[in-house]
Amino acid sequence: MNEFFLTVLTLLTIFFINRFRTIIAQKTNLIDKPNKLRKFHLKETPLLGGLMIYSTFIYINFYLYFFSDYDNIEIVIFAVSSCFFIIGLIDDNRGIPYSYKLAASFILLYFTLTLEPNLQINKVYFTSLNKYFYLGDYSIFFTLTCLMLLINSINLIDGIDGLCILIIIIIFISIIIFFEDIILHHVVMLITLFYILLLNLKKNIFIGDSGSLFLGSLTGLLIINNYNDQLLTNNYPVENIFIILMLPGIDMFRVFIQRALKSKNPFTSDRMHLHYLLLDKPLTLNKALTVLLSLILIPISVNLFTKISPYQIILAYIFIYILLILYLYRVKIK
Repeated sequence: MNEFFLTVLTLLTIFFINRFRTIIAQKTNLIDKPNKLRKFHLKETPLLGGLMIYSTFIYINFYLYFFSDYDNIEIVIFAVSSCFFIIGLIDDNRGIPYSYKLAASFILLYFTLTLEPNLQINKVYFTSLNKYFYLGDYSIFFTLTCLMLLINSINLIDGIDGLCILIIIIIFISIIIFFEDIILHHVVMLITLFYILLLNLKKNIFIGDSGSLFLGSLTGLLIINNYNDQLLTNNYPVENIFIILMLPGIDMFRVFIQRALKSKNPFTSDRMHLHYLLLDKPLTLNKALTVLLSLILIPISVNLFTKISPYQIILAYIFIYILLILYLYRVKIK
């Protein structure tokens, strides 16, 4: 009964935020304006998706605190992801230089990992090598690097309607499947994300930096927590996680390299990401999302339902990704 009430409450909150989105956006200055550089939407759009998602997260944590076990790690995950939400909210409202966001993210994560060793990645298991690698004194640095890369890749891939939310939905479903972690707040969060996805695709709202930074930090911490738990009982392959996150990770790496080769700031705004290249081909939004979802779901499905080695899936994926990028640039030049 409590679970049903929690779900209804979250959906009603999102409904009312959407119902009064124009008023809320104007009062809070959470509005995304077209600029003809990367933002080609035709009208000013409320940046309230992050607030909707975070309100669900607040309800879930209140529920866990009063009606379920609420351990220290869950408190830490709540506090850290809340800080990322606030950083993103300030950026949506006033704008923050990317260097400041990076510095704040680095400091926040460093102190978190120092104070909560259970969120550090101390060892990884590669099924391709059938071997553990123990990180020892490098565990904080390795974990910090992984989280920074994930959070920024999720933030940077939020360039077209629906894409970031769809990726997060896939990550949550993958956590449930791969880690067998079917718990209330994952299910409620998924229901919320599907609702917000519909609003996003209708161009009613954008999730903004508050949404992408919050979701990136939350999923990153959940993955690490689940991965560490799995390693206590079995040899869980780190390749499974890499396959889930390949698209945003590889695309960010490629764009950073290209910008560096052109002597540009890696965090400069442009239209070099894969989703922009697909739209510039040009494809419709729905066709572009179909291509991108295929690039995410096919390797996950192959890894889940076949006996093909994970490293073969990763190598094949990188090869196909490079061919696609070369094709899109060739079409763009013509």
